[in-house]
Amino acid sequence: MFADLDETIRQILIAGVPLDLSEVDVSFDAPDRDWSGRLSRPTVNCFLYDVRENLELRATDFETMRNNGNGTSTSRRLPARIDATYQITIWARAPEDEHHRLWRVLAVLFRQPVLADDILQGGLKGQPFPTHAKIIQPNQARANPAEMWQSIDNRIRPALTYTVTIPLDPELVFTDPMVFTRRMRVFGEDPTQPVAEGLQISGRVRDRKDANIGIPNALVTLKESGASMTTDALGRFAFRVHEGKSHLTVLLPDGKEVSHEIEVPSPEYDLKV
Repeated sequence: MFADLDETIRQILIAGVPLDLSEVDVSFDAPDRDWSGRLSRPTVNCFLYDVRENLELRATDFETMRNNGNGTSTSRRLPARIDATYQITIWARAPEDEHHRLWRVLAVLFRQPVLADDILQGGLKGQPFPTHAKIIQPNQARANPAEMWQSIDNRIRPALTYTVTIPLDPELVFTDPMVFTRRMRVFGEDPTQPVAEGLQISGRVRDRKDANIGIPNALVTLKESGASMTTDALGRFAFRVHEGKSHLTVLLPDGKEVSHEIEVPSPEYDLKV
């Protein structure tokens, strides 16, 4: 993924500055003294010096998808968000050439806080999150500039600190049997005898013509208790019930009302309307 990010930055600079690669190089090497001593023509150096998780955008949730027909669901951990930070410098014989090209690079990168999908390269394309990018302030940088240049044994020079936030798929996937009925027991002094017991059921309001489509914003009412709830974006609902027969009514967004009788417990409680 970092190679794809390098190529994305290269293409942004070539198209935006613009850069003629027959006259100017783009390098991702560490700009140490040995590297700079070998330069023979102007170069834009993009040194990736810091990689870490963006904790502000951390997502610990799992995306759950029902596997229709086999009674299981698959849960997948949402991607982590990784900040990749570059020091961007310009290397040329004349300081005025360096400053002119550095300003052009700054303007190009500053204008693109979100990198468009058509310029992203390789695995960065089609990601579930936007690719944010920003020029950060010196006090936001992960390293002291003077210490960084000292560590790579070269003299300090004007630089842009550029951070791009990219996704990392941890590839954590679990497939488990689906649970539609939860039994809850409350125990007193005797740990073998519950003093209270309840059941919770969950299901979906589905389109009768296409069972894969859940119907959102349908009002589902449990007749026995009068409790009601509106289905979520996937058509899901849940109620506390007693064992035995229960009756549910579904008021659809178009005003149509449908009644269902269910037996608790059952393998599932989906309502097709």
